[in-house]
Formats: sequence, structure tokens, C-alpha cells
Amino acid sequence: MLIPPVALNLDDLNEPQRAAVLHDGGPLLVLAGAGTGKTRVITYRVARLIEGGVSPDRILAVTFTNKAAGEMKKRISDLAPGAGSRVWVHTFHSFCCRLLRRHHEKLNLGRHFTIYDEDDQKRTIVEAMKTLGLEKEKNKAGMYVHIISRAKDDLLDAGSYKIHSDASPDPARQTAASIYEAYQRLMDAAGALDFGDLIMKAYDLLRNHEDIRKHYQGFFQHVLVDEFQDTNRAQYGLARTLAAEHKNLCVVGDDDQGIYSWRGANIGNILEFEGDFANTRVVTLEQNYRSTPQILEAAVSVIHYNRNRKPKKLKTDNAAGEPIETMELPNEVEEARWVVRRVAQLVEAGRGLRDIAIFYRTNAQSRAFEESLRAARFPYRIVGAMRFYERKEVKDVLSYGRAIVNPDDTAALVRIINVPPRGIGKASLDRLSHDARESGMSLWEALKVAPGLSSVSPASKRAIQRFVELMEHLRSQAASRPPCVALETVIEASGLRVWLEEETKTDPEAAGRLENIAELVNAAKDYELRLSAAGEAADLGRYMEEVALQSGVDSYDESVPAVTLMTVHLAKGLEFPVVFLTGLEEGLFPIGSNAAPKDLEEERRLCYVGMTRAREKLYLTHANTRRIFGHVFASLPSRFILESQLTQGSPVLPSRPVRSPDAAPVRSLAAMRVGMRVRHPSFGLGKVTESSGSGKDARVMVRFDDGRTTKLLVRYAPLEPA
Repeated sequence: MLIPPVALNLDDLNEPQRAAVLHDGGPLLVLAGAGTGKTRVITYRVARLIEGGVSPDRILAVTFTNKAAGEMKKRISDLAPGAGSRVWVHTFHSFCCRLLRRHHEKLNLGRHFTIYDEDDQKRTIVEAMKTLGLEKEKNKAGMYVHIISRAKDDLLDAGSYKIHSDASPDPARQTAASIYEAYQRLMDAAGALDFGDLIMKAYDLLRNHEDIRKHYQGFFQHVLVDEFQDTNRAQYGLARTLAAEHKNLCVVGDDDQGIYSWRGANIGNILEFEGDFANTRVVTLEQNYRSTPQILEAAVSVIHYNRNRKPKKLKTDNAAGEPIETMELPNEVEEARWVVRRVAQLVEAGRGLRDIAIFYRTNAQSRAFEESLRAARFPYRIVGAMRFYERKEVKDVLSYGRAIVNPDDTAALVRIINVPPRGIGKASLDRLSHDARESGMSLWEALKVAPGLSSVSPASKRAIQRFVELMEHLRSQAASRPPCVALETVIEASGLRVWLEEETKTDPEAAGRLENIAELVNAAKDYELRLSAAGEAADLGRYMEEVALQSGVDSYDESVPAVTLMTVHLAKGLEFPVVFLTGLEEGLFPIGSNAAPKDLEEERRLCYVGMTRAREKLYLTHANTRRIFGHVFASLPSRFILESQLTQGSPVLPSRPVRSPDAAPVRSLAAMRVGMRVRHPSFGLGKVTESSGSGKDARVMVRFDDGRTTKLLVRYAPLEPA
């Protein structure tokens, strides 16, 4: 297919951006500070390659969310009309899906393998525990999901993990290895892959099949990876393998925004990239286009305290804005009320609700803000809370779809076998599941032979027979139909619609569940139309994959007129005119009372991410006390608040006195008298101008020689007589 010639205008790019876009070839590391236009660089670089004669089909651009991939594809299409749809723009997981579907037979996979989410993984872990006689530990299923996922991130399959574990004296490690092996056997029997499998098996495909590896190494002339600081070992290994021949690997990221080590990301990938690739060209983007100087200076001041980072000097030409406002509140309830009062003032002054975001460190903190926003009658939406596709009735319909596409999908069958209720007892299902495991059959195969088994009650046999007939009917009627028609068939033929309509007579929430399954059909239709516009056909299997690869941030719609609530982790990649960064207390943010140095650095990066989401106004709040498990605990302000004030000119406006949480106490409180010269390790020399309170509440006002005036709580302030 011919595409119109591309004629790029690079006048809108600054010098470093232009250098990255015009880089001819070979390894390229783009260190893109917060708000410096990294997406612009990637999309312009792709368009520039196409302008230079590279076929768009031979370019692979990988990022981490569907939302980011969609934005990237749109921008490429704007710059290079007709080419955007041909560039391989994917998330890591969707790219690996595409490879595995195309070459599934090489790995003994069914073409319609199912992708298990975390809930499916937990169910499978519990089944694995049963085979090992560990049912009593089923409450630890989430922990083992984490262990297995991290092992796969490090390219350790069940066999490799067991070899490592056998050499370990830790019995818990050996138990984990046994559970991993049993879990993987069940996954293989179900024809299912988890998210870790998608990357690891794609990597194995390239590593173990030379013909396929050589094909893709020759096919992709350029590989670009966005958010490179978030890659794990498996993802980096995949990218390195694809670029091994031509070395045209462009990675873009910011080590100061590496905040996902808990889910396997290795910040060493970006810090050590130059050592992995000889003659790497490094371009550093330092011109911030997002935030006011006050916000940027404070954020830079915080991240400056990290040692394990690449040096950057972020700057902005944006007009000066308001000072950052820091507020100390008595407790988390008052913190939420104060934030909502500020929201009301902002709205009265003309701000739109969609301009405002409230960030917190943990999901549990959202409750107080939700209650205050409801009391004030402000609409709000929580990003990352239960997603549409995670709602029970939606997952029920989707599980029917999964079982139609892949009959061996045990997790899907277990979910739907009694939805609507069919009278198949738990005891009968447990016996069938046990028989299936013992005989090496899938659950579906066991269900088909159940009517001939003496271990199943006559009533259950009849119910199972009807379920098998239903699934075979759905498979013949829906499997080859468009997703919208297939799901409508499921909802009607399964009896789900009638069941939910009956439920509305006694359960007011059932009406909402009916609306949700209707909306699911709408979503499937939207998917069909989207593919049709791109000249592609939609089928049920492909739609199941699309849904499985959705993430929490993908559902964020910035046009909704509501205050946005989210954890700081989910905020990366977004920006708002006004941001409230809340719960800035030692032990909460940074989380943990005795964080290791590397963990503290990640917490500081997380704070930096939160601060740099703000364009015009930033509030930092903390509470003196916080209720945890029903008990009230005293809190100290986060060290990040103090660190944010250590820039020249002090862009932070404390609304209440700010304390330094990790400083050594002054030896003699009596020595801190008005007129005395003192020394602070960060502020330098100064003079005490006021004193108030006594004992543990003693405070002093100090005017430092650089003109800064700060009130400090004496017992925590690192002051010494000068």
C-alpha cells in the first residue's frame, strides 16, 4: 500500500529533541525528564524514519499501556498520513500476543489460548495447593501469584525456579517451587497463559527457534521502547534480541520516574544501557513544558537527594505561578475536608472539576476523600478501582466467551458452571476437578464423561449434561460470529438475562447488572467498528484478548467532569492543572518505617512523579494523626516536604509549621534562645528570631543568612549552635 510522502517540519522541536529525532541509527538512549516531550520525540522519530525511506511495517514501537499506544499511533498518523496504521505500535503484552498467536504451534500452544488475570491466577494457585495438600494455605494465594510473576519477569520457568530452590536452605522457597510447578501444569492443561508467560514465552520463541529469531531480527529495522525505566529483565531481553543484528534500538525513559520495582521493573536497565550497547548516543531532554518554575524547582529539589540516578538539570520557560501550599491537618478526616474546601474554592474561581486530581499513596486513603466529596456533592471518579471488565456480571459473560473460544479454560468453566444456578453442587464439581487432575484430563473433558461416572449424583449428572449441551450449542452458534452477536447469544441462551430480570424483583442492584451486560455488548460493537474502520475483521477470540490486555489507566477519560482520585503509581503519564499530593507522612509516604536505601529512593521517585503531574498548582498535605486498624497513631511530616523546600527562593508556602522527621534532636533545648546563631545542615547559618512552646512542643523561628525564614520543631530540627 502506497503512502503519501512525509515532509516533517522540525521547527517545533528544541535542540535535544531534534538531535534524538535525527539520529541516523545505532543505539540511542533518550533521557526524558518529566514533562519534556518524550512522546513527541518518539512519534517524530518514527515519522522521520518513514520520511527517510524506512517502511512503516518494519518499525516496532513498544510502550506499557493501551492508552499510550493509542495516543502514539494517532500522533504518528497525524505526522505521516497513511503510515500510522502500519507501524507496529503495541504494548509489550499485545506485541507478544501477536507473536504467540502467529507461531503458537512452535510452543505447543493452542491458537486460542486464554490470558489469565490475577483473579484467575489465584484460583489456579488454590487448585495447585489442593494437589499438594496445602489447602490450608489458600489465603496465601496472592503471595504466590507475586512470587511466580516475579520469577517469570526474571525468565525463570518452573523448572529453573526449582533448580534454584533446591539449592536453597529456605523451606518456604522450596514450597513456592512446588506450587509453581503444580500451577504451571494446570495452566498448560487449561491452555492458558498469564501476563508473565506472554513475555517469557515470546522471548523463548525467539531464543529457541533460530529461523523465527532471524526473521524478526531482519524484519524490524528499528525498535523503539517507551518508558524504558519500567522494563523488567524479560522485556529488555526481548527488545535486545530483536535489535541484536542492526543495533537500531532507541529507548526513551526517565530513571527519576522508575517506580515499579514491586512488579518486576529493573531501573538498572536504563542506568546501565550504555554499558550494554557500545557507542550509544545519549540525548538528555531537560526543557520542561508542563509545570510552573515553583513546582519544577521543588520536585527537582526532592529528587536531587537520590544518589542512584543520571544527572539532569530540568528547566522551564513557563511563567511563574503560585507557591506550593503545604498544609498540616489534625487527622485524615480533617485532611480530606480541607482538600474538599480547597476544591470548592477552586471551582468558585472558575476551575473545572476535571482540572483537579487528588493523589494518595495507598488505596485505603481514598475513603475519607470520597466521603468528603460526596458530602459536598462534587462528582468524582476513582482511577484504578474496580474496572468495568472486573465487575462480576461482566466477567461472567466474558467467561462464557473464553470457554467458547478455549474449552480447556478451567477457570472460566468453574466460574460459569453455576451461573445462572443449575444445581451442580460444589461437592460434585470438586470430585470432577479431582478426577480430572488425577487422570490428566481437562475439566471440560471430565464434564463430558460425568454422566457415566458413579461418583456424581443423578441430579448433578442431569445438570452437567444440560451445561455441556449448552456450551456445545454456544460453540456452534457463537464461536465464528462477530463479538457483539456472540455475546448477545451467550446472554440469551445461557439464561443470564432472564435470571437477572428475575433478580430485579428482590434486588435493586440487579438492574445495574443488567445495564452492565448491555454495555458490554455495546463495547463489543464499538470494538468491531474500530477494527472495521482499519480494514480488519473482529472475531470473538480476538475480542477476548483485547479485554484481557486492558489496564486500570486505559479506562481513564479526561473529558469526564469530575474530580480524579488515584494512587500516585497510577498517575504516571498523566497531568492536571491542580494536584493535591496527600498523606505525606513518615511511614506512609515514604511507606514503611525502616525502608532500605534503594526502597527509599523509589519512594522519593514516586513523590517526584506525583509533584511533576501538576501544571499550575500543587498542594502537599499531611496529618498529625492517622487511624490504622481502629487505633490512632501520631505521624511526622514526610521528609519529602522538607526536601521540597530546600531550593533557592523557597517555592513552598507552608500553611502550618513543617518539621524535619529524620533529623537528630538538639542536645540542649534551653540553648535555643532568641538572638542565638545556629547552623542547619541544608539551610546553612542563621539566627533564632522567635521561640514558642516548651518541652517536646518547643518551636523556633530561624532567619537564615540566605534570606529564608522557617519555623522548626526544636526536638526534630537538626540545629546546632554556630
